[in-house]
Amino acid sequence: MALAQSSNTTNQLNQIDDLNGVTETLRNVLRCNSTASPEMAPLATLPTLLKKPAEPPVSELVRLSNGFIAGRLRATANGAAEMVRSRQKSLFLWALLGRCYLELGAFEKSAICLTRATAVAPQLGELWSLLGEASEKDNKIDEAATQYRKAVELAPKHLTARSNLGTLLASLGQFSAADKHLSAAISLEPKDPVLHFSRAEALYQLGQLDAAKQGYMSAISIDPGFADAQFGLGQINAEQGNHAAAIRNFSEVLENDPNNDAARVLKMNQMAHINDWSWSTEYQEHRKLLGLHGIGCDPLSLITLEDNPDLLRLRTHAFAAQEFGPITPRPPARVSQRPNRLRIGYFASDIGAQVDRNQLNGLIENHDMNRFEAFAYSYGTSRQVDLPVRMSENLARFRNVQGNSNAEIIAIAQADKLDIAVDLSGYTQDSRSSIFASPLASLHMSYLGHPGTMGNTAFDYLIGDHTVCPPGSERFYCEHLIRMPDSFQLNDDQRLISSRQLTRQACDLPDDAFVFCNFGSNHKITSQEFGIWMRLLSQVEGSVLWLMRSCDQSMSNLQREASEQGIDPARLIFADRMPKPEHLARHKIADLYLDTFTCNAHRTASDALWAGLPVLTLAGQQFAARVGASLLDAVGLPELITQTTADYESCAMDLATSPDSLLSLRSKLKTLGRRAPLFDTQKITRSLELGLDMAFDRHISGQSPTHLDVPEASASEPMVTTKTPKSSAA
Repeated sequence: MALAQSSNTTNQLNQIDDLNGVTETLRNVLRCNSTASPEMAPLATLPTLLKKPAEPPVSELVRLSNGFIAGRLRATANGAAEMVRSRQKSLFLWALLGRCYLELGAFEKSAICLTRATAVAPQLGELWSLLGEASEKDNKIDEAATQYRKAVELAPKHLTARSNLGTLLASLGQFSAADKHLSAAISLEPKDPVLHFSRAEALYQLGQLDAAKQGYMSAISIDPGFADAQFGLGQINAEQGNHAAAIRNFSEVLENDPNNDAARVLKMNQMAHINDWSWSTEYQEHRKLLGLHGIGCDPLSLITLEDNPDLLRLRTHAFAAQEFGPITPRPPARVSQRPNRLRIGYFASDIGAQVDRNQLNGLIENHDMNRFEAFAYSYGTSRQVDLPVRMSENLARFRNVQGNSNAEIIAIAQADKLDIAVDLSGYTQDSRSSIFASPLASLHMSYLGHPGTMGNTAFDYLIGDHTVCPPGSERFYCEHLIRMPDSFQLNDDQRLISSRQLTRQACDLPDDAFVFCNFGSNHKITSQEFGIWMRLLSQVEGSVLWLMRSCDQSMSNLQREASEQGIDPARLIFADRMPKPEHLARHKIADLYLDTFTCNAHRTASDALWAGLPVLTLAGQQFAARVGASLLDAVGLPELITQTTADYESCAMDLATSPDSLLSLRSKLKTLGRRAPLFDTQKITRSLELGLDMAFDRHISGQSPTHLDVPEASASEPMVTTKTPKSSAA
């Protein structure tokens, strides 16, 4: 209830001379929300309770109530505290004291007083709701949840208790339970936009995007200026590929709050997805303080805007401070020597997606089971996980924890007594990297998920290599670096390439043309590389550019840009998506893969190399802009790494006009490819295991983390291990 009431209310209160007026006053004091339903059965007992001898005279109740409503909280609390000394069983005094202290921010005192009030009237749901609020604000979360549940049990139509319980459960990651209570609150007050928004947030976390979308839209229909609902709707439209709609949503947010950098970054990211390169002008206007206003910006979107790792670290640090909160230090070593088998926990928002990208299959299969136990935790919402048999056989335990709260996942990991916890998701969709703010294991590491620093001390190490993290780049990272001897990237040497013989005609490509291609996401394409690509098409007669089919707006904008640069838009060919084996097979009919600059191709570049297609890259400054160079070094083609845009364009032109040079490169790739370190899964696994051992050895010897260079592992050899029976999956 608002403290400052109208003068009419105060005047009416001064006229009270009977118990009914006092009863109504206490009812108002107890209600936390003025919109709460007045038809709450437990309140019907108030007149009887207030007739008890323990209660002060009506005149005193009126005086104290008047003080509370007028906002004289401290004086009212002092008066009530003095009076309650001789009236220890006064419901009115304990309840009023509890509410006064709650408003004053003395949450522990408030909880003590409200607990005394519940002892007098345990059936009043409103008291339990207030007690829950005091406990929650005092950061006693478990107690608050219990108290809110008691309030809902006693007063099912108590709006504030329902709303607060739902919001609290959502903050704990218990989204299904949160949805239940927020839905009940909406049925009590369907015109409250905040309730619709809160429920939409919970549904979003449950992966129920369509229902969440409707919730955000309901909030906006009630309050068109609800910026947070517009932001949430923009996120869903972005995930569903409705890029133009997402841009409108984020623009609406910016109209109300021009300093909302989070919305601005996502807006520019969505503009990039439709290849509307006017985002670069907007970026330059806001570049200096972008992400540093106090609202953190999505780091994964930031890496596509500019190749400046110093600036990226600052921005990511600001975002991480908001996402992670306080970081609990990892405890000292629990053992003085290495256990026979180190327990490694791999955490991902979607283990199934990691499998699809061929990142984990080979690693888990090739782990030395005599020396390591691999645990996998999948907490995303996108789909059920179906692990390959060859991978699941080597897991000590697989934990599908999609429905668990963050606190529950932390408890599960701690119960598994992990030695090292590895985050594979970074800042990708559905990530819960913030669980690493709590000690999941003796050491925390970031790997593969985010191509750059995670921006805080929640991670002891980041796993990279000498190319993506060259000497001198240490200042770009909050973590210490573990540099792999070859490439940091995991590849599965058993991924299949279809034996189907795809023809150019079947792929809508001209038979006699030189085919430049890029099968990465089109949002990585900027005007800089596209201008070079168009110049190549203009100089290499009949050549074409083969890209992945994206949304209609992206393709239309790319075609329009080509036309403005004097290139027939028909020379841009868009490839439909195919099953992975067939997709890999069609690389054979392209001639040269052209990499993007600010954010290189990652998985798509290694796919091309695995399929025998040379990749031309430009080595930039940040981690994401040096991945192509890392892959080419590890596959034995350093001559395809360029250092300037001029060299990139010149090299592409030379290869497109020199069939012998290109054939020589393809032959070299064919000869080296499957035996190269990039695709030697056993060697990569041995190197990673050595890096894990080096970090853990420092830990058990009491040394702090430091930058580590993993020495070259021995050539891969068939490894014979005795399969240790694994625990049952949970």
